[in-house]
Amino acid sequence: MAFDDKYFIAKKIRLARKEARLTQAELSEKIGISSKQLSRIETGDYIPSLPTFLKIISVLPIDIKDFGIENTPAPNPVRNKLTRLISCASDEELALFYKIAEVIVNHRK
Repeated sequence: MAFDDKYFIAKKIRLARKEARLTQAELSEKIGISSKQLSRIETGDYIPSLPTFLKIISVLPIDIKDFGIENTPAPNPVRNKLTRLISCASDEELALFYKIAEVIVNHRK
């Protein structure tokens, strides 16, 4: 049997959700997708988008390394926290982050 990424991802997410003792409805609410969409991700019918994937791993007891992805953190812990916040942000939150950063950069000039 050949290795299939979408089923590998599906299994990891499903097992981590169960380990966290969350229902599909609870997890989908936490990450802002429908239960039906999460179900399709967990069965391997869909591969989550990158923003959805990052939200899933931020909620579940799972590490990105579990997916074979090496993540070398930047040496600055504040940068790491900010990067994580941005990667999980909604479009509205991203717009707000951008406006705040723009004010800070313009203030330095």
